[in-house]
Amino acid sequence: MSEVWAKTGLSERQLFEAVHARMRSLAGPAAPDLDDLIQLAAEQAFKSLPRFDGRSELGTWLYGVCYRVLLNQRRWYRRWKLRFSDHDHDHDPTDESPTPPELLEARSRARQLHHALSRMSDKYRAVVVLHDLQELSVREVAAIVSCSELTVRSRLRDGRKQLTRLLHAQAAQQPIGAPHELTPT
Repeated sequence: MSEVWAKTGLSERQLFEAVHARMRSLAGPAAPDLDDLIQLAAEQAFKSLPRFDGRSELGTWLYGVCYRVLLNQRRWYRRWKLRFSDHDHDHDPTDESPTPPELLEARSRARQLHHALSRMSDKYRAVVVLHDLQELSVREVAAIVSCSELTVRSRLRDGRKQLTRLLHAQAAQQPIGAPHELTPT
């Protein structure tokens, strides 16, 4: 096992931190099950590490592990919800608490972006996040999500359109820079 760690050049902690950062970017920082997803992805990464053959960058490989764990958990949750839920209430994972007036506009935009991303389907969100936010190439994204480069480009185009529609809908509800109401806590 020591030769596996030597091959990656990372300590266990560094590998866990890399998994944490990648899962947080894929699932979104406000995902209600983020800690569980990170734990599952880390377990899978540690278990699969001996099979890492170095054909891709370690970071790309970790994105692939995180992406597959995310999709599997989302599928499991949808099946569980259909089977055990009595009502169809969608849980909004975003924080509804108002922001203080001195919050910078950039922070407000980032929250709106993450909210819009959380409303996108997993396959489009993953491609947009990996390519546009994490700045991975189309080839790397294709390797992570296990599809062709043409499919990635198509999902990227459709995902950007979907994200644009969501952001415009949010802006119509509350324009960027609109004053926030303070409520006592």
